[in-house]
Amino acid sequence: MSLRWRLRSWLRCSRPFWPNADEWLSLEAYRGLATQAYVQRPLMPRIAPQVWHQGTWTSPDTSLRSPARRERDNASHHYGHDIQLKRHAGLPLVGPPLPWLLEHGLKVSREAEFERPRPWSRGYLCMGPLRARWISERHQQPSTAIGPWIAYARPLLDPDSIAALRQELGSTLLVVLAHSWGTVERRNDLPAAIAELQRICSDRGYRQVIWLRHWQDPELLPLPPQWIQACNGHRSNPWFLDALRTLLELCDGLASNSFGTHLGYAVHCQRRLHWLDAACDQTLTSLSEQQQDRETVEWNRRQELGRQLKACGDDRDAVRFLLDPYWGFSNVRNPATMARLLHGIAL
Repeated sequence: MSLRWRLRSWLRCSRPFWPNADEWLSLEAYRGLATQAYVQRPLMPRIAPQVWHQGTWTSPDTSLRSPARRERDNASHHYGHDIQLKRHAGLPLVGPPLPWLLEHGLKVSREAEFERPRPWSRGYLCMGPLRARWISERHQQPSTAIGPWIAYARPLLDPDSIAALRQELGSTLLVVLAHSWGTVERRNDLPAAIAELQRICSDRGYRQVIWLRHWQDPELLPLPPQWIQACNGHRSNPWFLDALRTLLELCDGLASNSFGTHLGYAVHCQRRLHWLDAACDQTLTSLSEQQQDRETVEWNRRQELGRQLKACGDDRDAVRFLLDPYWGFSNVRNPATMARLLHGIAL
């Protein structure tokens, strides 16, 4: 990388920041969508999986890109992670871009790829200490663990509304199955999953099920008619995590056949976990050969961790110990510390 290229990139990133009015409008539009989905009764929390782009709602694609422009790195807009952190720290939600790269998802293998350092970035923010160490070793830049992203989310409903709705629903199980992402297609054994969930409900006394659908999943699924279907919208919904936090506050347990971010989020919210023995296969042919190799390693590692999670049973301490390296439950930052960190002061 030439010195001239570095200087040119630095100058581009250092120009004065002017707030984008369309981003303010986008935040408010998405807030309206999310709030209306959760306040209607009977409860049908289905946020439309549309994206707000150039003043209009459009259908999303599978490119993993977001139309948001709040941050310099596109992935920082996924699920509203930048919004969650700035709100927690008391910073303007639309303001100067953060000097950090935000790892938006969960990676459980050393081989997993992530965004490369940029001329403007001072390092990385991610959930758990193990991933922070792997990133630092690979890229030789500071990487700070800040705990599960859900810790910085806020429910869309007030405490009294949540309490009243919990009373109405009774003991409720949240279901999050493995889902497709980008051009990677995943297919679940739905009949096996439904049968296993019905058994769990019978054995554990759950009265209601909320099935959380990923935006790439089919809208019409052959579910029991009394189950509630939910969707938290597209990944570019800046209030996505607030919607997920709302569901977790309404539920008593979470069931999944996927070792994904939702497991640690449930543990942070002190919800019971149930591992589902429902088969899932995936198609990686749209990826390059190198990407396929990395994703296969990551998938196999997740499957192994799922088996270890199942072996933990109802031992919540064992579950937390297993998940802590990846979610960093004790690494959650208070507002003052987060504000210093977001201003570029490495901890």
